[in-house]
Amino acid sequence: MKKKYLIAIILLSLIFIILFIITGNKKSIIGKWRAIDAKDEYYYVFNKDKTCSYEMMVARLDCTYEIDDEKLIILFNGNEKPNTFQYYFDNNTLIIKDNTGKE
Repeated sequence: MKKKYLIAIILLSLIFIILFIITGNKKSIIGKWRAIDAKDEYYYVFNKDKTCSYEMMVARLDCTYEIDDEKLIILFNGNEKPNTFQYYFDNNTLIIKDNTGKE
């Protein structure tokens, strides 16, 4: 009887380890990301409900977003056409490239 419990515990542990490896290594875009360029500091905020915002010193643009493979698709409120960006993570840094290749 103890042997069955031991085997069950080992199997469950392996399943949890495999699930962690599969899902635990994925980075999430959810959160507030600070961007700095030569002149300004601004923020992108991505929420779990697929809403987002682009925040500058005194202005804020609300938006919605989708993730499609390695593409980040942002539709700013009031616009008809979404903006598509490539994105990736470098350690804990979110890198977003515009259509000119600028990061």
